[in-house]
Amino acid sequence: MTARIERARAAVAEERSCVAAERDAFAAFDRRVAEISTVAAPPTPPLLTDRQQSGRSLERVRGAYEATVMSVPHYEAEYGDTVAESLAAEFGDDLAAALVGGSALTPEFRDAVRAATDAAEHEREAFLDVLDREDASLARAVDDLSTVRADLVALDDRPLSTRSFDDLRDLWDAVCDIEARIDGIGMRRQETIRGRRSELPGVPTDLAEYLYADCPANYPVLAAVADLGQETTRARRRVERRLTTTA
Repeated sequence: MTARIERARAAVAEERSCVAAERDAFAAFDRRVAEISTVAAPPTPPLLTDRQQSGRSLERVRGAYEATVMSVPHYEAEYGDTVAESLAAEFGDDLAAALVGGSALTPEFRDAVRAATDAAEHEREAFLDVLDREDASLARAVDDLSTVRADLVALDDRPLSTRSFDDLRDLWDAVCDIEARIDGIGMRRQETIRGRRSELPGVPTDLAEYLYADCPANYPVLAAVADLGQETTRARRRVERRLTTTA
């Protein structure tokens, strides 16, 4: 019953590993950029400035980006883009164009690169928090659904044919209570899903669809809730049929 949820937790763990690697890669890139010497912007068009030396500072920035951000294990499979495309996606078109086609790394330029890097790092950090809360929600659903199903199984301790009318009525009440608990688990999960739809900037789907696209169900908890709900409904109807034939 909870196998799909456990598969979803594995997907969350995999995504978390990738996002943490990217966060650490941006932190490493920032440290490298901080160590690259800047070139003061000349007040007039340079005549004697060493253009080769000035341009080399930007080459070092791009090289640092490739060696950190673009070197995480999942990069090629997940993105597979060029340096210019990756810089544009992470830092915006203007900053990317300056890094690719600019002439020198000035102090102000370096500050802008580091600020954009810090924003990318914090975006990953925020997403890691979302993933941790998602995993906690899945883990709670597993526990709750397992407990409810164990309680349902415990009710089936003797055949319906051996029960009195009062016993059957008590059993019916107990099964109805379990149905209400299952509905509660589903409602809580739906509220969680709705609350997360604004926590995934840049992705045109909600968190569940993004994370669980390759899983058996895009909404694994709701699928498990539906399965257990159907099982419980069938149990209640069997009790109801027996009640109608028991004096």
